[in-house]
Amino acid sequence: MSCNDATTIERVSEHPRLDKTPDTSEPEDLPVRSQRDHVWCLNRKHRWALANGGSGYHHALRLSTQVCARCWARRQPRARWLVVDHRTPMPADQADQLDDRGARILVVARRPAVRAGAGRLEVRVRGIVVAITELQLCGIDHRGVVRHIQVDPAHRRRGFGTLLLDAAQARGPGYHWSTVRLDQSEDSQDFWAYQDPAEPLHLGEPHYCTHMREANGEWV
Repeated sequence: MSCNDATTIERVSEHPRLDKTPDTSEPEDLPVRSQRDHVWCLNRKHRWALANGGSGYHHALRLSTQVCARCWARRQPRARWLVVDHRTPMPADQADQLDDRGARILVVARRPAVRAGAGRLEVRVRGIVVAITELQLCGIDHRGVVRHIQVDPAHRRRGFGTLLLDAAQARGPGYHWSTVRLDQSEDSQDFWAYQDPAEPLHLGEPHYCTHMREANGEWV
């Protein structure tokens, strides 16, 4: 065998084998976003109407995906995300009985014990609760109060808290929305400064109606 032949064999071996099964696995730690209309891409850098790079499908999680063409071209993080239905949370008792709970990301709702009392929304990833919020709604006075948003540290900065805020406000479109007093930590301030809520939201001072106060056990 000549030296040239050896070089040719070596170069051919550097190429991937054609009979090798391609890696079609998809990352499961993509950020998430609600289905509502958004003005900006997930990075808040580009107008979505101009930078919409199309949609795809994540087969393992059974969710649609979207991509910002400009962020993708510049290799920015969070250029692609999963789209999660936030408008119709699944009742908790139904979610608990799912046979394929490991294959989805769900928003789950727990009803309040009393009218205008505190209910709960959860985000579940493969059946595990990774984020929760408590909220109070009054259908008479058309008020909503977001009480707390908590995300498991291992799942932060993936959009689960923002997804819960969108899901909460979708329960009362057109309502007067407010929050309880906010945590003053750096993470909390970063979170609320990032938000672009679908409904006007008064931060840091809950505007409870009389029905909410009754549900909370206050004298009115």
